[in-house]
Amino acid sequence: MMDEDTKGILAVLITVIMGIALIATVFCGAYYYTRKMSISNFQVTIKDLSDEQKCIHICGFEWHGYFENYKFCMEKCDRISERTLSQSSG
Repeated sequence: MMDEDTKGILAVLITVIMGIALIATVFCGAYYYTRKMSISNFQVTIKDLSDEQKCIHICGFEWHGYFENYKFCMEKCDRISERTLSQSSG
């Protein structure tokens, strides 16, 4: 059978493992909730925008801090906008 010292060490070990698991769960839950709220807020923000405005808004979020990629994204938005205008007028 187990003596008192072994039971005490086992109880502390189980408590520490459960504590670490609880902390990890809280961090994962907070990350998930923050990410979910971020996506929801983004969708609400672009809901009433035109396609060109949506494209520009997405470029700003997607390529924040990467100027060359941002410029490339904006050029794609311009081409999409031109295509949309030519289809609606043609």
